[in-house]
Amino acid sequence: MPDEKESKKINDLEQALKKYEENGTAKLYYALQRKAWEMADMLNSVNLKNLDIDDAKNKSFERVVKLLENSEKVANCTKALGVLAGVTGDEDKDVARRPFIETVATKRD
Repeated sequence: MPDEKESKKINDLEQALKKYEENGTAKLYYALQRKAWEMADMLNSVNLKNLDIDDAKNKSFERVVKLLENSEKVANCTKALGVLAGVTGDEDKDVARRPFIETVATKRD
């Protein structure tokens, strides 16, 4: 009978193994969706009229511009991942579903 420490270790290892059985691409898609939402929320909180562009030490405007530049990359990457992962909008099911290629490879073994 495993003691409490061993039981926790077994549980931790089982949880780690389970992650490799998930659809990582779908999980990454949903993570990027959340980051895109956070980026949009951050951009919406900034009023460009209130930024001090005369102060050379104040880098707020440059940071906003950099965020805007990277937003297209995040959006395109998210869209591509969504297609690759075959996301349906149901995060739990999409992440739990094994990727098609891995499913085919598993059936051949």
